[in-house]
Amino acid sequence: MGLANAFKSKQAGQISAISMLVEAGLALYRGEKKIAALLLGAAALSYRWSIVGIVAEALIRVYQRLR
Repeated sequence: MGLANAFKSKQAGQISAISMLVEAGLALYRGEKKIAALLLGAAALSYRWSIVGIVAEALIRVYQRLR
């Protein structure tokens, strides 16, 4: 199994979605409602298409750094 196949697997999407849900919960706990909402959306994308979720999470991290 190559690296590209690992990102396409269903388990990768589920693990990525769960980790983003945890991150969203932590962001909500810190009072960052906008970031939490963005991470929830990325988790939904990640559950369906893991590579899209990874890209969305990277863009959210860039947004956080630029704020």
